[in-house]
Amino acid sequence: MRKVFLLWGAILLAWSWGGVQAFGAVSPALSRVIEGAKKEGQVSVILPTPLYGKGIERLRRSIAEKYGVNLQIDYTPVTSYPEQLAKAITEFKTGSAPSNDLMALSDATLAKAVAAGITEKVDWKPLLAEGTPPEVIQFDGNGLSEYTSHYGIIYNPTVISPQEAPKSLKDLTNPKWRGKIHIHPYTSVYLNYAYVLGIDRTSSTLREIMKNAPVMDIYARGLTRYLAGEYPILFAISSYFVHAKKKGVPAAWVSPDVSLSTVHAVYVAKGARHPNAAKLIAAFLASPDGNKYMIEEAEMGSGFYRGNFEHDIDQEDRKLGLKVYYVQEVPGLMDFMLSEKGGQLDQEIGRILKGR
Repeated sequence: MRKVFLLWGAILLAWSWGGVQAFGAVSPALSRVIEGAKKEGQVSVILPTPLYGKGIERLRRSIAEKYGVNLQIDYTPVTSYPEQLAKAITEFKTGSAPSNDLMALSDATLAKAVAAGITEKVDWKPLLAEGTPPEVIQFDGNGLSEYTSHYGIIYNPTVISPQEAPKSLKDLTNPKWRGKIHIHPYTSVYLNYAYVLGIDRTSSTLREIMKNAPVMDIYARGLTRYLAGEYPILFAISSYFVHAKKKGVPAAWVSPDVSLSTVHAVYVAKGARHPNAAKLIAAFLASPDGNKYMIEEAEMGSGFYRGNFEHDIDQEDRKLGLKVYYVQEVPGLMDFMLSEKGGQLDQEIGRILKGR
């Protein structure tokens, strides 16, 4: 009888931790984080815009089911990584408590966040679900990948034939594309290309592209205008290619010059009001269940997992003979971005994009 009671005790304990974490699968470190998150009861996050509404509600349910923690999730959609980073750094420098416990950034902006000292380094290994690729741990534990994305060109194949479509950044300088291109203002992306393809070559190409009077706006508004048929060419990220196709809008993808991917990761803010709840959400987003959630709710995949469009683009680009890069894996790129010379180039690219 005693053994029966002990068995039922173990079952109830496992069930109380959300069912997925069963029979001793919860590490002591994860157990502490779960208990801490229960006491905190809420969390403030900046996460991708497509999660607005039902996506965040599903996230709340998933955390409750997986960890047995009911959280109030105060959600702010991503708008501009550089602007959000600047605000976070200002809060840190002025001694203000961070507005957000967990924030998403790309690897370029996350590198600056780590350098500014605003991220909390975490030992993620004992917090991660079984089957989570170790590659999701970013910047020595200062971040955890939620998804990856390719940079590239989305074009409407009913307006532009595959034979005519631009295949490189240089192709966007063709005068026939004047007034037909939508690009984004994020200088770090162009800096990545400049480092890989050559600084002078890329700077010159950008100046020529600007002569074609491209419309410039944040990623999300660029997608909206592409879906509306305002522009047949959109320089953006691969998740928008998938989004357009699911919306029934004709779309084709081109990785210009090289196959360049970036990691989008979340970090726990140093001095966060609700650090344990932030860690639970981060660990979930990086997990196999989180990967499925991001694909279904945000149409954002991960090259660290097989069987999704990010991995498929990577494989197709390899078949085409393109050189394949993850931004962090390009030797010297991260150091260059944080260097004085890299900062100067970043500013120069900003001036070019403003037509100066």
